[in-house]
Amino acid sequence: MDARQQGLVKVLSRQERLFQVVLPAILYVLLGNARSIQPNPFIPGAIIAVNMVIPVLTGILFGRVAGLLVGLLGTLLNAVSPAGSLFEFLSIVPHGIMGWVAGYFRERAPTPILACAVIIGHGLNILMYVLFGVLSFAALLHLAFWYGLAYETFAGVIAVTILAGIYRLGFQPSLE
Repeated sequence: MDARQQGLVKVLSRQERLFQVVLPAILYVLLGNARSIQPNPFIPGAIIAVNMVIPVLTGILFGRVAGLLVGLLGTLLNAVSPAGSLFEFLSIVPHGIMGWVAGYFRERAPTPILACAVIIGHGLNILMYVLFGVLSFAALLHLAFWYGLAYETFAGVIAVTILAGIYRLGFQPSLE
């Protein structure tokens, strides 16, 4: 490969990396601001976080750095958007970690197991919310809280698994 071709490959690689971070981050914010997002019935002031699947999906598809950046950038942008809240600000680091974990293990585990990185995000979110006083420890003692969290987690794992499969069918070359 000559220098000109190598330069073209580098440009395409940068554009691909940009695509792999910027578009998912924008999708995260759009989902976070969607009018169909419902309040979380178990945590006053919080929402059902459908956008949490985006950093995990990005990590699974594009690797740990992309998952980390989408988690951090997407959550930060959403936190300063009209839909932002203290919950969203406290979720910046947990969502980055969640995306990183999914990307780190993407070569080592099947997609449904990787999608369970959503559980890590929820756990870290709860820790941050309790530490900063926006979620009372007493709320954790109610079964309804855990039922709602299990429902949201299950829906997220299923969504990531399906979306990763659709992406791979449509955009990744087959092994043949």
